[in-house]
Amino acid sequence: RLAILLGAEGPGLPDALITAATPVRIPMTTGFDSLNVATAGAIALAHVFRQT
Repeated sequence: RLAILLGAEGPGLPDALITAATPVRIPMTTGFDSLNVATAGAIALAHVFRQT
C-alpha cells in the first residue's frame, strides 16, 4: 500500500505523520531550491503511475 502525504506549504505535515512515514526526495536541478505542493504532488503521482 502507498499513501502520498502532502502538507500545507507553510506548516507542512504534523510531526506524528512525518515520524511514521518513509520520506522521499525529488531531485532538483541547480538553480531551483523548492517546488510548490501541487507540483511536487504531480511529480510524485507521475512517478508512481510510471512504476505500475
